[in-house]
Amino acid sequence: PPPTHTAIPTKPRKKVLLTPNHSPLDWARLTSSPSANLTGLPPNTPYLRVPPSLLKQMTGRKGKDAWTILGGKVYNITPYLPYHPGGEPELMRCAGRDGTRLFGEVHPWVNWEGMLEGCLVGIAVGE
Repeated sequence: PPPTHTAIPTKPRKKVLLTPNHSPLDWARLTSSPSANLTGLPPNTPYLRVPPSLLKQMTGRKGKDAWTILGGKVYNITPYLPYHPGGEPELMRCAGRDGTRLFGEVHPWVNWEGMLEGCLVGIAVGE
């Protein structure tokens, strides 16, 4: 489960205006579609064992998908970028790295496992 905090975050939350059809309900509809492939991998690809060297390449730049670690699991956050209420740049702060601590600081109440289940690429492992 996501980390929890007893104090209110010191930074105020910044929400951005989302483009039409990119609301949280639209994301929920997309993730519940059986035909949606949100991993960015070929269909039926087994979960990957993702070492830090591979994760560092997946920054969302130069045509690559953006992957992050949350709680030891690796997610492709690229499909979620246009749906993120805080805007794409805020979410990209954790691309190519472990975003668990940052996520916990900003969203201690959010269940990322449920929200990003369809984006699960694999598990983080050592080199």
